[in-house]
Amino acid sequence: MSFSRRKFLAGTGNAGLVALGATIPFELVLAQGSPIKLGSVLDNSGNLDAYGKPMVMATTLAVEELNAAGGLLGRKIDLVQYDSQSNMALYTQYAKELTRSDKVDVMHGGITSASREAVRQTFRRANTLYFYNVLYEGGVCDRNIVCTGTTPAQAAEPIVEVALEEWGDSAYILAADYNYGQITAKWLQHYITKGGGKVLQTDFFPLDVADFGSTIAKIQQENLNSWLQLSLVARTCHSSVNGQPVG
Repeated sequence: MSFSRRKFLAGTGNAGLVALGATIPFELVLAQGSPIKLGSVLDNSGNLDAYGKPMVMATTLAVEELNAAGGLLGRKIDLVQYDSQSNMALYTQYAKELTRSDKVDVMHGGITSASREAVRQTFRRANTLYFYNVLYEGGVCDRNIVCTGTTPAQAAEPIVEVALEEWGDSAYILAADYNYGQITAKWLQHYITKGGGKVLQTDFFPLDVADFGSTIAKIQQENLNSWLQLSLVARTCHSSVNGQPVG
């Protein structure tokens, strides 16, 4: 029997929260006694290795601890881990290998929205349960994917509340010019207005821009009582990986 997002969530119920160690109902267990094959594709090298390396180590540690405690339902976890090298083409390649050759039961991996979209359809077609564990722009849902990270709406509200209280009621928004930045800018606009503030201007920048000196100078020259709110574009909002948007 294959897993699906709906069966997994129905089986775990309110206990839930979808984590690697969550209890899987007995009726969903495949080949009782045989190892559970866990696939992982993360950026352990390349432009995103600063974020990928800790995730690789955390995945390895989690598997080691679970196996030391007897595994899941008495079954050992076999980790099949690939380094995508911050390359979208390798994400696609390894996703196919995990489903066709390795035949994993479940997949955890991906750091950017671009990497998620590079593998999501492969896991959907293979009916392989896929966990995407980092913040993302929201709106992604199909029967095989479980997204556990925060969205811009969840991340922006508390920051806006503090900023309005500490630094004034005027805001100048800078955001990366792709889906995460654009969506985040809209949520910032919403919460700033809701909190009684105003957005003076919103500027979008290409992902490869790293110098904001001229923009900061413009804000300073206007001598405005404003706080500078950089959009909450995932950790590498001003970078690109092989021409693909990240975050």
